[in-house]
Amino acid sequence: MILWTIQPIMVYEQMKETGVYRCRTEESYFYTVMKEQYDWLVTQMKQRIGDPPKGVTLPVWAWYQWEGVRKKPDLRKERWANGFEGEEFVCLECDIPDQEVVLSDFDSWSLVIRDNLITWSEEEDSEIELLMSKLPEKEQKLLKHKNWEERLFDLTPLDYWWTIRGDSIQATFWELRLEQVKEVRYFKAAKKRRIL
Repeated sequence: MILWTIQPIMVYEQMKETGVYRCRTEESYFYTVMKEQYDWLVTQMKQRIGDPPKGVTLPVWAWYQWEGVRKKPDLRKERWANGFEGEEFVCLECDIPDQEVVLSDFDSWSLVIRDNLITWSEEEDSEIELLMSKLPEKEQKLLKHKNWEERLFDLTPLDYWWTIRGDSIQATFWELRLEQVKEVRYFKAAKKRRIL
């Protein structure tokens, strides 16, 4: 399957030397802040695509689809969303075997990383919150993880005032090998716009 991953240029330079890119735990800011959520995702990946290669603890992230369109990211927009002004990045188009990829809903993942439940309506959200409030902490965690497992990987399109699903789809896989890279596009991060 064709995917697109945006990485600092040093990742691609490293890949040209070693032939492979693997996400390093010590360089992942998000892992240190959201360890529970990332560890949960790693467990899900192991169940769905098997164990990672030796030495791999975190997945590589890529885009499968963005805003309902299955095409390479628009770097005119991405240059505003990545890094600090002048930092160099690459958008790598890669071809990863389907059986090595886990797809998930980007909007639902944004709820997971904030440690929230994934709900499809305000009414459902209220019902689950009430149920959670009556459970001991350990059972709350189990219910939350079950909710994530049932909902994060549901890519069926849904566009409702409360939520959107299946519009932007992310991909995770254990490693990216140089021979899987089909196209490289270079870009620099732009100056961030001020929000008043």
